[in-house]
Amino acid sequence: MSNTYGISASDEAEIRARDSACVYCRKVMGGGIGTKDHYKDRATIEHFHNDGPFNEKFYAAICCGSCNSSRGAKDLSVWFKTAYCIERNISEETVAEPVKEYLRSLSN
Repeated sequence: MSNTYGISASDEAEIRARDSACVYCRKVMGGGIGTKDHYKDRATIEHFHNDGPFNEKFYAAICCGSCNSSRGAKDLSVWFKTAYCIERNISEETVAEPVKEYLRSLSN
């Protein structure tokens, strides 16, 4: 395991390869998780579902530190309505496919 969330090293590598930019704002990030790059530009593990499971790759993605901090523990539907998202044009329609897949799963 390469992280504190219980995501296997192979799943984390797959997530990192899939998400080369923030799944929300599409920013291409500097260093990897755990580097000394400025936090807002650093790749962070994002969990779509705040109550877990945290070790399932379907519920995780890579996003920039800015988006991760802004979202905090807010549900995605609430976060999309914040000034942060509105100013950056982040919505259900503009996010990357892993987020859209997760949102679609909620309606099933």
